[in-house]
Amino acid sequence: MLRFSAINACLRFYGSLLVIAIIFLALDAGSWVLRSMMRDSAHRRRLGRAWLHTIARLAIRYLQAAGMVDCDLSALKSLRTVSNIVLVANHPSRLDSLILASALPHMTCVTKASIWERSTLGSTLRTAGYPRHDTLLRLIGPASQSLEEAGQLLLFPEGTRSRAGAEAGAFQPGFAAIAQRLNADVQPLLIETNSPYLSQGWPFLRMPPLPMRYRVKAGPRLPAPTRDQASARALIETVEQILKQASV
Repeated sequence: MLRFSAINACLRFYGSLLVIAIIFLALDAGSWVLRSMMRDSAHRRRLGRAWLHTIARLAIRYLQAAGMVDCDLSALKSLRTVSNIVLVANHPSRLDSLILASALPHMTCVTKASIWERSTLGSTLRTAGYPRHDTLLRLIGPASQSLEEAGQLLLFPEGTRSRAGAEAGAFQPGFAAIAQRLNADVQPLLIETNSPYLSQGWPFLRMPPLPMRYRVKAGPRLPAPTRDQASARALIETVEQILKQASV
């Protein structure tokens, strides 16, 4: 009986990976159609975000129906229509941005250059107006445009995924500088999970214990910092303290 259960879980997991691959092919295909039919503009980027949100929601709903994941995103409902806000979250998994995009239709996310430049998923993120993670000076302009057009900008201040069971890494100050420059409030998001899947060092094809449980909690919203070093430092320390409460 235990052997049958293990085989069943294995088939569901690898079958789900195949389905998700097909869903992502559809995501890239739809983005290609947008790029082919429309010039780069705020309207195309808005359609790109809507398309990405639709496909992300489809992917998460499928994974939930297949018993792969169990997501509690109820805390994000009140944020769906909030604008001019910088979202900062801990980063336990590669699934984080997909999970958040499925719940927040107006969100863009600062994206690592190695992903942003890809010809497949990267092209979809560029179509949706996701800013490329670069030096802070080069990021300010795209981040300003993204926040103005979409209303919500997500950053992972650790800069990379955390390793399962390890404490969060040092926080980068970029989110505070962007909030200062754009006069935007800051909303910490705590992503809690019992799963090590796609954390730092976890292979894509290695099956984790199922189901993978994720819960996103909204911390206290923090007002835009004034333009001085002490205010930025206080914001960074406050956000770091909030996000380190997340379960790993």
